[in-house]
Amino acid sequence: MNRRHVVFTSDWHIGHKNILSFCPRPYKDLDEMHRMFVKNYNNNVHDSTVGYFLGDMGISSHQILKDVVSQLRGTKVLILGNHDNKTNSMYNAGFDVVMYGCRLVIQGELVTLTHCPLRGVLREDCSNMKNHQPGDKWYGESRETNQPFQIDNYGQFHLHGHIHSPNGGKSKKICGRQFDVGVDANNYKPVQQSEIERFIAKIKKEALNGK
Repeated sequence: MNRRHVVFTSDWHIGHKNILSFCPRPYKDLDEMHRMFVKNYNNNVHDSTVGYFLGDMGISSHQILKDVVSQLRGTKVLILGNHDNKTNSMYNAGFDVVMYGCRLVIQGELVTLTHCPLRGVLREDCSNMKNHQPGDKWYGESRETNQPFQIDNYGQFHLHGHIHSPNGGKSKKICGRQFDVGVDANNYKPVQQSEIERFIAKIKKEALNGK
């Protein structure tokens, strides 16, 4: 039996005009960004693909979000982010499964998925960011403490979004056992499970070699 084709992505920010300059993104307007994201996604998946969308999919009217999601191929699993609407609204937008986090086994390793990085682990330099809280290991960590968008670190591999790597050099796509699957870190394309498998294998090999 062939294994299921799986991809990961995050932080599309559908309908969020300011994201074009905030990141920045190489699109003249939101319509172009939406078209290219749909094209990049569909060119890298097929109808039986399971796509995990790790939050912040849309800051827009329900109809704009629904129009974009309706064009995406395969099964669409949404891990809610801090900018997403509530669960029922996201089901109505076209996602097949909506939840706050999940766990997968990849390469024999437990891998957790949430929108935010792991609590207490340095993930980006947010010292000069607006409304930064001293001691935060990534932007919004203390603000989101009581929210279900983040989980504790217990040495697991972890996939997330939220930090928009490289964010002007403030963060990296890969840091320790954490991997930012957001579009800004991955050439605006979904991350294939095979890339996550290579990432895990590399970290495990380095651990065996004492690096």
